[in-house]
Amino acid sequence: MASGLRAKLRILNASAPAKTERPSRGGLLVRDFRMDPENGIESLSGIGMRRIGWSGRAFDARKCLFLDTETTGLSHGAGTVAFLVGVGFLENNYFRIEQYLMRDYADEPDLIDRLANRMDAFDCVCTFNGRSFDMPLLEQRFTMCRLRHRWRDLENIDLLHPAKRAWKLRLGSCRLGNLEEKILNMPRIDDLPGSEVPQRYFDFLKTGNLDLLEDIILHNRQDIATLQTLLVRLCALYAEPETAEEKRDLFSVGKALEKQGEVGAARELYRRAAVPAVRDGTLRALSEESVTEMANWRLFLIARREGNAEEMRAVLEKMLARNQQPARAHLELAKLYEHRIKNMELALKHARLARSLAENPDQPEWDRRIQRLEKKRGGNDHGIHGRI
Repeated sequence: MASGLRAKLRILNASAPAKTERPSRGGLLVRDFRMDPENGIESLSGIGMRRIGWSGRAFDARKCLFLDTETTGLSHGAGTVAFLVGVGFLENNYFRIEQYLMRDYADEPDLIDRLANRMDAFDCVCTFNGRSFDMPLLEQRFTMCRLRHRWRDLENIDLLHPAKRAWKLRLGSCRLGNLEEKILNMPRIDDLPGSEVPQRYFDFLKTGNLDLLEDIILHNRQDIATLQTLLVRLCALYAEPETAEEKRDLFSVGKALEKQGEVGAARELYRRAAVPAVRDGTLRALSEESVTEMANWRLFLIARREGNAEEMRAVLEKMLARNQQPARAHLELAKLYEHRIKNMELALKHARLARSLAENPDQPEWDRRIQRLEKKRGGNDHGIHGRI
């Protein structure tokens, strides 16, 4: 997939193929490109789409508009304008990208009108952080241009959120550029920093030199091209998360599915992530061991919610065998043996061990717990609530 995507972007970077410029009324500049669609874009898994946030009927990629904006600022204030709006959509055998560029602020009504007409043919929009930024900004600009549109009838598939749920643990930053480099294996070369975009546009307004905006236009076009690729990758991951090669991704998608109520699927992913890592001292091994620990803890919490005492005990014993959160594991075993299994001898044993490993062994709660267990056991072991 990565090599195919690089080839597509090389086509996008070429100046001659499938490129037209047609000035419209008011000076709005429209650029039109065609490229091959991403492999699999028209056969996305229904379960994968539902898991990344699609709540409508069967997803039809030909009814989805991919959208990205370039703006004069990063806020939703009245002075922030989307001077460049790019949209992508499937048409015949191509993925078509249209870009609407304001050559002056007076072109905004024309841009908004063209965008509204284009959006009328679609049921949903696909964005990256569009739910928080692009769509609210465009809705505001529609209002200021006194143009109504069926915004709330269009479902917004915002890829930022499922991407963060899947890859934030592994990557930290889930900026689109970082995802392109680390997930899609498609690093950008000499890409324009987003912080420079507003000033470039202001300089263009002063000089009329369109060359100042070529980097921005290319950046926007690449964002649109990446959206369809990222949608395919995310859908595949969420449809079959067990195929993930990284333990961190297994755990992360499992946590996302658990939050969505798919406890069985989440438990299976946690079990895969909890397979002990090889302890060879490398950073990767240390990271995987940390994931194993987190996965075991999630398995314990699921078992506790389900009231499965035997599963709770088994998971906690595994954690102790790997020296994972030993104080916490001993404390939970003490509670388990006291309240569910009713074995006060073992409850007292684990309470003692938990106290000996605790960061706060002098807190009164430890004395009360151990004294209560002594009493339940029969109180024959004097001085048992001292430290071990």
